[in-house]
Amino acid sequence: MNQKIFFIGVGNMGGAILKGLLQAKKSPQDILFFEPNDLTAKEYESFGALRVSSFAEGINEAETAFICVKPQIFNTVVSSWKKDLQQVSKKVFISIMAGIPSTTLKNELGSHEVLRVMPNLPLTVGKGAIALSADFVSEETLVLAESIFKNVGITVRVQESLMDAVTGLSGSGPAYVFEFIEGLIMGGVKMGLTRSASKELALATLEGSLELLKQSGKEPQALTAMVSSPGGTTIAGLQVLEEKAFRGVLMRTVEAATLRSKELG
Repeated sequence: MNQKIFFIGVGNMGGAILKGLLQAKKSPQDILFFEPNDLTAKEYESFGALRVSSFAEGINEAETAFICVKPQIFNTVVSSWKKDLQQVSKKVFISIMAGIPSTTLKNELGSHEVLRVMPNLPLTVGKGAIALSADFVSEETLVLAESIFKNVGITVRVQESLMDAVTGLSGSGPAYVFEFIEGLIMGGVKMGLTRSASKELALATLEGSLELLKQSGKEPQALTAMVSSPGGTTIAGLQVLEEKAFRGVLMRTVEAATLRSKELG
């Protein structure tokens, strides 16, 4: 990955990817970024990344550019890039903006190659789930993106038509997980545990269960059966989840977020 990478914006997601590259020992001199906020910029300058004064300066120097601006302002900022885009050789643009399809990106960025991705918030702690829209890009570009994102999480290739489903599942999913954890904590508190003890137990239970699921190679329902002794405590709790259609609620939750993503797109 001996090439220069340009970040257009270094918010939570863009900044996490940049840090991931530095942690993977990529030379800071090969990472450029454009960020109008001086306070934010100083943090990344302290890591050795090179702050540029304009889009033109960054895109002239780098082979790959990450578009990390808010999707609401993309139409405004891209109009100011047009002249510069016409004057440079073919670049690879990787967009982390939600709701803006590859077709729109291609129309705005012209002949340059465009890869749309959907990361999620745990990327900021190196545990992200990142979907790559594989329809309109070369294998070389997909491999390049995977080599970059492996520093901050796992990648999955999907069809462009499924990016809204990705948004509904992994993009919005951390919020569902946080709500689930909060429910477990509150349940422990209701039954007499301190919030501190309840939180510690809930987090350890979640972490341990995830690791067991990964290492065992079993399906989730098989592990559920292993915990559920006949006539025991677990089956009593599971009955409540079944009565409240717990899995159905989660399915509908992902569906609702997916449909909203389609509307926004």
